[in-house]
Amino acid sequence: MPRTGRGLAAIDTLLDDDVDKHALAGFARPIGMFYGDVLTHTIPGAHWEVIEEAYPRVCITRTAAVDVIGVAMRRLEVADPTLEQNYAHVLERLGLET
Repeated sequence: MPRTGRGLAAIDTLLDDDVDKHALAGFARPIGMFYGDVLTHTIPGAHWEVIEEAYPRVCITRTAAVDVIGVAMRRLEVADPTLEQNYAHVLERLGLET
């Protein structure tokens, strides 16, 4: 899967299908890690930081970070915002294009 917005859109499509979201709850961490990989591979200077053991986030600026696992957990609970929308929001805040 490409580490781009297209990759996030593919996950969003899977989550929007008629699947049992409770069955996917165990995938919050892998989904969050993939989202973090997209951020670190597409945003210059973005990097991983571990705030607690096994609970990473991605620093996108010196003063801003994204709780990628939290974003994934929320996405598994509600449809909006999607992972792709979250990504677009981060890019917008940084003045980057999608």
